[in-house]
Amino acid sequence: MGYEQLLANFAADKTGEIIVTGRQGEIIYRNHAEDFTDKQWNAWSMFNLDMENMNVGERWEISDRRAGSAYSVYSEPASDDGKDYVLHHVFNTSEYANLLRDVSRYSRDWKELSSFQSKILQQLSANYMDCLPIILKSFKISATALFIGREKYVEKYVIEKGDEEIRCSRVEEHSQFEVEHGNTTKLVGDEREWTCYINDATVNGVEYGLFIYSDEGVNEESSKMYYNVIRLFLENALLREKIIYESEHDQLTGLSNKGKYLSMMEDFFPNLDNIAIYNMDVNYLKRVNDTLGHEAGDALIVKAAKSLLAVERNNVRGFRMGGDEFMLLAWDLSQEEANTLLEDWREALAKLNEEDKTLECVIACGLAYGTKGYNLSELLKLADERMYENKVAIKISRGDDPNSR
Repeated sequence: MGYEQLLANFAADKTGEIIVTGRQGEIIYRNHAEDFTDKQWNAWSMFNLDMENMNVGERWEISDRRAGSAYSVYSEPASDDGKDYVLHHVFNTSEYANLLRDVSRYSRDWKELSSFQSKILQQLSANYMDCLPIILKSFKISATALFIGREKYVEKYVIEKGDEEIRCSRVEEHSQFEVEHGNTTKLVGDEREWTCYINDATVNGVEYGLFIYSDEGVNEESSKMYYNVIRLFLENALLREKIIYESEHDQLTGLSNKGKYLSMMEDFFPNLDNIAIYNMDVNYLKRVNDTLGHEAGDALIVKAAKSLLAVERNNVRGFRMGGDEFMLLAWDLSQEEANTLLEDWREALAKLNEEDKTLECVIACGLAYGTKGYNLSELLKLADERMYENKVAIKISRGDDPNSR
């Protein structure tokens, strides 16, 4: 069937029911993750969608009162192999919908809760820290702090009453994730006693924890009402972050991929005050693949990537362009700083080779630097020419044929 690859791409990172229909509504495929019948689906989709004339994706809701179920649906038109389809992602929202009904029914502060939910739901496509000002205002507290635990560091986001912006920092401590819900603790760099609101929470290996502080104490009843809504927001944001990260990064090396490079070439790199372009190419990859195998070739690529990652920072980003080709781009730096960065990268590569002598990684690099008003295409061409000059020079210095691979 022509829709199989289309379906694989559409279903990546999705949970719930996946349905493929023709433009007339006929069901071609479904994974039966949910219990509703084909007949029910046909009735719902025909009522809510004009599939024959769909041009863009649409979001819609299903409420099955008899079964006590609720669903959120995203439908998207697609074509493959000359055939037209509609792809549907059906996500069961019954638990969340029932929670909202129960809270609305029993809450004495229904208006405040409803307002809070609306604000949170409006931000479901925002970053995870964007819920903090809403929590601060709705809880009527003095401060709130969110910790996101990465593999090598922890991101800390804090906003206090009267702040206009959220303060961001990185810390090495993971101890705050060990605090139990409802207990108090002192946070890194803060002597106040904070209350742990969410703990022991992980999304795709990323830990997160939320803390609140108030001079007058925290209203436990109202904070309980918001708990599941806040968790929904944070976990949705972290899941979305993972999808975005994977779409922009090379799976083997962790560097930004060519797609991200092309995107930044279109809307970011052309208009900077200055830019440094480092065009890089790994020497001898074909020889390694032919003599030691492709696993060794992959190890060589990974070592090359690590040398770029070692010098990455806010204004320096590495890209894997494909195969043995890499790019390092830096901005907001002088010509002297660009030259220093080149030396820092060479030292990082030398250190990696010293630490692991089983497979030497040799990389040719060409640097081109430009200030505001530069011609990006010319700089890219110059960096490429200098890289090839460096590649030939390296091979000659090692007694190799300049044309060898």
